[in-house]
Amino acid sequence: MSKPLLEIEGLTIVFPGGRGSLPWQKQPDVRAVQDASLSVGLGETVGLVGESGSGKTTLGRAVLRFLKPVEGSIRLGEFDVTGFGRTVPAAYRNEVQVVFQDPVGSLNPSMIVGDIIGEPLTLHKHLKGEARRKRSAELLEQVGLRADHLDNYPHEFSGGQRQRIAIARALATSPKLIVLDEPVSALDVSTQSQVINLLEELQRDTGAAYLFIAHDLAVVRHACERIVVMYHRRIVETAPADAIGEQPTHPYTELLLASIPDPDPEVQQRKSKHRRAITSGVTGATGAAPTNSCPFADRCSHVMDICRQSFPDEVATTTGGTVACHLHTSGPRLGGRPLAELTGHAPPSSTRQGSTS
Repeated sequence: MSKPLLEIEGLTIVFPGGRGSLPWQKQPDVRAVQDASLSVGLGETVGLVGESGSGKTTLGRAVLRFLKPVEGSIRLGEFDVTGFGRTVPAAYRNEVQVVFQDPVGSLNPSMIVGDIIGEPLTLHKHLKGEARRKRSAELLEQVGLRADHLDNYPHEFSGGQRQRIAIARALATSPKLIVLDEPVSALDVSTQSQVINLLEELQRDTGAAYLFIAHDLAVVRHACERIVVMYHRRIVETAPADAIGEQPTHPYTELLLASIPDPDPEVQQRKSKHRRAITSGVTGATGAAPTNSCPFADRCSHVMDICRQSFPDEVATTTGGTVACHLHTSGPRLGGRPLAELTGHAPPSSTRQGSTS
């Protein structure tokens, strides 16, 4: 196996606590990501999925070097990202780009499209004048927009078109990795499909790798080759995209699958019943989970005493991924086999497999 393009090992990110209500009080630090490890290969699309607050966007921002971790390492090719000082090398910015969730907020409303796309061409490729405009027009056409849109402003475009402009800007430096942070969540269903298809086409043309961050498992299954599942700052499961929907090995992944809506009333009813079964008997405890326990323990119907005492070791799965769950090493000792072997039923089938919503 060739060496991965992006390697993250044991990453921990902590946000310092702010001031309390009284001058001498201090809020506790917030551990946003803990001991996270993942890799992305050349030209590969890896999905990072989890509910809001799981730490996935924070991890992506660390890859972009918007945040500095307190522990662990990030390597991209020859770059030791965690070793950077206050100034990030321009060569690294050239290799890694980002497409944000909200194209309205990420595009400067006072700049025409030609300048939005042209700015990184000047900063990183040193193109000016007619050469810059020509390359900007090529990039715009590459994402399915006309070259004569270069002189328009962002407010003159639809949401899907604005996201295409953001993608064109990201492609301007010919990056090896693009961090896609919820790139389609602000778009309607049909536009989501168009943008994902565009990203797949561009990847075939450019060879760029994607770290695709999203909360919607249905979208991630459609767009990615491998999926990394995060819950409450921890990575709990990794698996090939085609396996995770049929043979989840972690109860939280099973819950995510059961939460995908389905237009078929019968399937949706089975999913609702399945979702209740996953969390049956749960006390609904709230608040931050201890850092030395399984964060899903208070929502899991399979919880054991050991789940509240320690975070489980990572185990290789029979589906070609990894899982961090005590069900695989204690109690039933699944040993990396699908969760269905314990529950006796597979996730309810969906008429929307491969859907982008």
